[in-house]
Amino acid sequence: MNWLTGWKKKIGIKVKKIFKKQPAGQQETDWKNCPSCQKISYLPDLINNSYICECSFHFDLPPKLRLNSLFDSNYEIIETSKNIDPDPLNFEVKDGAREGYKYMDKIKKYRKVTGQETALMCASGNISNLSAVVVCFNPKFGGGRFGPAENEHFLKAANFAIEKKVDIWIVIYQSSGIDVHTGVTGLAGMTKSVIVMDKIRKNNIPTFCVAARATAGGTYASSFFMHDFIIIESKCVENLLFSGKRVTANILKGTDQIPDDFGTGPGVMKSGFADITLENRKELKDTITKLASIILKKEEFKAQNVEEAYENPEDFKKTASTTS
Repeated sequence: MNWLTGWKKKIGIKVKKIFKKQPAGQQETDWKNCPSCQKISYLPDLINNSYICECSFHFDLPPKLRLNSLFDSNYEIIETSKNIDPDPLNFEVKDGAREGYKYMDKIKKYRKVTGQETALMCASGNISNLSAVVVCFNPKFGGGRFGPAENEHFLKAANFAIEKKVDIWIVIYQSSGIDVHTGVTGLAGMTKSVIVMDKIRKNNIPTFCVAARATAGGTYASSFFMHDFIIIESKCVENLLFSGKRVTANILKGTDQIPDDFGTGPGVMKSGFADITLENRKELKDTITKLASIILKKEEFKAQNVEEAYENPEDFKKTASTTS
């Protein structure tokens, strides 16, 4: 029985250490363990620090808190159509160990946990007095899935931005990719998102992609790279890739050809696939504001100077029509 006594002692010491760090009256759910420094942090303290640990590790920021940090004050949620089927194939396992498993049951769980209809939370409002539409992926909803329901939500937000002629468009990416359970209907979303992104750019709306955490697969290979600016939220962002290291190693016949920083924020920057890496997410609003202000002012300045070069406004209009 010595081994059992020793095991009980070890467990007892660990439990005492945990509860020693937790003040009386606070539940275990009030604490989060940092995967980087292993420190246990009190959740309200993390919330006050934008979910950033003392070691600078960035936890996933809930979409509502992210919207609160970006918008000046009140913002309007862009709801999705509730008649969009998130499981068009009615995916169900017919045999084997998971017989009877229905994917729709999982969708219902995601909705219950997050309080969202889809993995996206979209909103419109003002950011530093610039009108904006922001799309946030929620990784707690199926890893930030991008299925047919999410695609329609994305399209609705994009069309809203075009219709209202907003100043800026922002997407916060935290997505595991196209939902494989939706088959070809999920893949069709890649094409749709690319088309609507092109439509936004043709309407001269500056676009910002923010890589907040892992973004992979079809999401990474479609709308992600169609933005004017690609911003990596912090140096600890990783898994920005189409496929993981293991799959890539199988293709390349060995891991020796894969760099250590493969798929990480610094690695993506070094490859030239991103424009800016922030020290932490607290800089995001100011960075977007400065970049957007430069672009918008530059366009106004250019138009103003061209018009001033012509004494007769009709000459300007005539020249503009022949060169457009």
